[in-house]
Amino acid sequence: MEITEDFDGFITSEGQLISIENVDEILSILSRRTENANDIIGALWGFAEMCADAGRPAAAYRYFEKVLALVDTPNAKAECLLAMGQAMERARDYKAALEAYSRAFELPQEPNPAWYFLHNNLGYCLNFESRYAEAEAHCRAAIEVDPDRHNAHKNLGIALQGQGRYSEAARSFITAVMACPEDGRSLEHLENLVAAHGEILEQEPGLQALRWKCHEAVQKTRGEDQPQ
Repeated sequence: MEITEDFDGFITSEGQLISIENVDEILSILSRRTENANDIIGALWGFAEMCADAGRPAAAYRYFEKVLALVDTPNAKAECLLAMGQAMERARDYKAALEAYSRAFELPQEPNPAWYFLHNNLGYCLNFESRYAEAEAHCRAAIEVDPDRHNAHKNLGIALQGQGRYSEAARSFITAVMACPEDGRSLEHLENLVAAHGEILEQEPGLQALRWKCHEAVQKTRGEDQPQ
């Protein structure tokens, strides 16, 4: 099949135009062309990513659903459900993303990157739903898988802030900044928290020094002059 320049669909060898969103028909054509399941899975995954990149998350989701039915290992299924949730996140449909991530928790869990992001991304979506205690649990589970990644520390900070645990939230944001100063979101969350609840700097004097260390780390990544 040949993709058209305007991304409307594919042209078969017989000259038939098939919409990229006609997932069932495309799967049917692939199945007629090869019996190799890995080739079909690879093609479907590629079409899913193309749809996600082109702003067609619903079609991407349907392609991933087809992949999910074809893969047979728990980890492959977990990776597929992670991709489905990420496609919905890109469309800012956080409820649909949450549903996709949650489906993975029927599978056995493994301490690997897919499960780090399933816990982390589920926590992120739960924060959007103001389900902060649940989000906290998943962020902590992600940190257990990989404590050096910054994402879950940032999302844990949001979950703790949502529960009114401001000093703990500040420390989570600080950990996230120091783990990845290139991502400015954690510092922004920290500064917004301090602006709203400056009392935490008086309650825990050590936070101020850590806060300035965060600023220095971020400025170094940006090549900015250090504050005098």
